[in-house]
Amino acid sequence: MHILLLHGQGRTTNAMRLLGFRLGRLGHDVKYFRYYTRTEKFADIVQRLVAVLKSLPQDQPYVLIGHSMGGLLARASLPALEDHRPCHLILLACPNQPSRLASIARHNPLYRYLTTDCGQKVLSADFYRVLPMPTIPTTIIAGSGGPRISWLPYGREPNDGVLSVQETHLGPGFEVIDVPSIHTFIMNSRLTFRHIQRILTATLIKN
Repeated sequence: MHILLLHGQGRTTNAMRLLGFRLGRLGHDVKYFRYYTRTEKFADIVQRLVAVLKSLPQDQPYVLIGHSMGGLLARASLPALEDHRPCHLILLACPNQPSRLASIARHNPLYRYLTTDCGQKVLSADFYRVLPMPTIPTTIIAGSGGPRISWLPYGREPNDGVLSVQETHLGPGFEVIDVPSIHTFIMNSRLTFRHIQRILTATLIKN
């Protein structure tokens, strides 16, 4: 199986290397997609991603696994891939609606400087309203290892320190798996890996 791993905002492909190593040991062909939110606009990154995906062998199935912003880029690319769609999309701690922390980040000058166009988009409800809804099999893996303290933004609600589990939901019909991990390292969780392994096995059987 061809697998493309997409890292999160402000990270590099190194963030996905452990997961990639584990998947490679299973015999999968793992590749990484690199982007820079500091210097690239969201639409330009999506255009590059589509070009990469269209270069994959047309007769072989592939899976997209995106962490956080990487998952949003994957979602945005789907309409352009109708002639060679991924057979599964896995979203790791991906915001599928504005985060409750958005109001804090929106006024943070360091956040605006480091993330520019991409960072501002994920804070906007309008962005999520026009983001394409996946029309392929999709699994959400959400973290619930964040602090649950009444005076913090998420209070006692399950969260990964950045997003609540609820903020990763896409709606009815989309599988959501809860793992006890925090946002930054969910891709390194062995439990996350075991869930991905199960999904890939089922996907290979179907394809």
